[in-house]
Amino acid sequence: MKQTEKQKKIRLTIIILTIVGLISFLSQTITVFAYGIDKTTDFYLLLYPMLFVSLILVFTKPKFGILLTLLTSISYSILLTNEVGKYLTFDFQNSILILVLLLPYLIFLSLIPLSIIYLTDKTENRIKFQLTSILFALGFFAFIIFDRMDKDYSRTVFVDAVLKNNGIVELKLKPGFADSREFYVKTNSKELEKIIKEKGEFVQGSYFLSNTRIRTNYKFDQLKSLTLIEFNKNIELPKLTWNVDEINGNYDFIRP
Repeated sequence: MKQTEKQKKIRLTIIILTIVGLISFLSQTITVFAYGIDKTTDFYLLLYPMLFVSLILVFTKPKFGILLTLLTSISYSILLTNEVGKYLTFDFQNSILILVLLLPYLIFLSLIPLSIIYLTDKTENRIKFQLTSILFALGFFAFIIFDRMDKDYSRTVFVDAVLKNNGIVELKLKPGFADSREFYVKTNSKELEKIIKEKGEFVQGSYFLSNTRIRTNYKFDQLKSLTLIEFNKNIELPKLTWNVDEINGNYDFIRP
């Protein structure tokens, strides 16, 4: 099918953006291949060759290639939105991530409306499709903003628990056993005291709780609260929550 002049220009733009996206996202893909990244590793490793194949098809079978580019770009946008949101909120000073994370993310978002504009250029309702595609792409940024207004994160820490004579349980949280960074929270939970006595490792007057999982709640980059979840990966703890004004010490190390 003969392409319009508009389609030819958009096709060239898609080719250029796809090449830049492949180059800029190569290092991130290699890193994921080497170290993995939770349950999304397989998706990362699948989408990169798909994007490469779509680039080749854009040269040989433009319509099918651009359709594959669209599907890959949507998948990448969904996959990367959480990481980009975390980067923009907590790590924006890291200029390297602008090139290897933010740039390819913006390229994938741009490829969504460009692909739809190309595919619907000769349809009767092309204006509606094209406007919808632009709003759809912009919606990812809107989601990042609203999602970070009340966002939970989880991580593991090392806990040194001291049981006071007055029934107070003092928990000292740190990144690891020998790390000097730490902060304190207190509670009078009898249930937690019982679990610590039964399951904790008693050493020199205090109990060690290794691999303690906590959940933190942030409003953008401001910590709002901290909740105990479990320790040693299988021992559930009472869901005790402390507001930020109940936390004493330097808690910067628990930032996502």
